[in-house]
Amino acid sequence: MLGKMSQSVFIKIYVLILLDLMFWGFTLLGGIVLGVGPALRTITELYLDSQSDYQNVNPKRGWHYFKQYFWAANKQFYGFAVVEAVLLYNLSLSTQLRGLWVFVIQFILIFAALANIVLAGDTLLLVSRFAVETKNAIKLAFGQFFDNFTKFLLTVLGLVAIGVASYMWPGLLIFLTIGTVVMWFNHCGKNWYAKIDKMLATS
Repeated sequence: MLGKMSQSVFIKIYVLILLDLMFWGFTLLGGIVLGVGPALRTITELYLDSQSDYQNVNPKRGWHYFKQYFWAANKQFYGFAVVEAVLLYNLSLSTQLRGLWVFVIQFILIFAALANIVLAGDTLLLVSRFAVETKNAIKLAFGQFFDNFTKFLLTVLGLVAIGVASYMWPGLLIFLTIGTVVMWFNHCGKNWYAKIDKMLATS
């Protein structure tokens, strides 16, 4: 029993390491600017494939996904990135203001920035899992957000923990961070995915 558990943990860590290495490889392959979005989509697809067989996580399959979703993934990534940049820019401008009302604005901006990150991650998992268009995935991501606010807070706390760990041990950023983020989003969305599967089965 202990041997099987150890083997399962080893395989999961091995998959996460492979995903991170492929993420950085495909990011560089896309010239960084056009590589981040497709690389994220690629390792998300591969992570979902690994649920049936970890051997599905390989560069050949990754290259197929990278080419297939190159433009769609870039459009999706930069759509959320622009929104995030606008929110953070306005947050930085608000630090130059004074008054109690500024704290309210800053709280709203911080919340919106965090919500945008979570919506981006949820959308990424939804388009990969259900093969829906981005606009429909965003609608489902909003539904996921309003379905369970506690789960949203849990997702944020997990991302913060991953970020802190990566800051303290920079080596994680190369070998584990990105894959772990994908795994965390998938874990936090399991109940929502089950609801969607149930609705699809009865439709």
